[in-house]
Amino acid sequence: MSLFGYPATVRHFYAAKDDWGRPLPPTETERAAKVIEEQKLVKNARGEDIQIGYEIHIEGVIPISFDDYFVYKNALDLEVRCDVAHYEVRKFMGTDDVKKVIVYSRPQSI
Repeated sequence: MSLFGYPATVRHFYAAKDDWGRPLPPTETERAAKVIEEQKLVKNARGEDIQIGYEIHIEGVIPISFDDYFVYKNALDLEVRCDVAHYEVRKFMGTDDVKKVIVYSRPQSI
């Protein structure tokens, strides 16, 4: 368990939808990230407290939805699937340029 985070390569499975709103098969993209394994409470978009176990920090702009999920190998070499419970978009001070996206997740081991 890492309180300060460690660099990891995460596989991002992006779930797009077609013109009629039906889900398409997810597309996989590898991304460099920092993963923090820590249990804590965060507020979601509706103001509810949710318990999360992982924070995934990804630099730059990425498309993300609540149907997405991330897979990575932790320090114990176990593959962990993280579903999106909440996410934040951080910007540079005084601009609209995106610095990074933080994904908060409830873990599910594969």
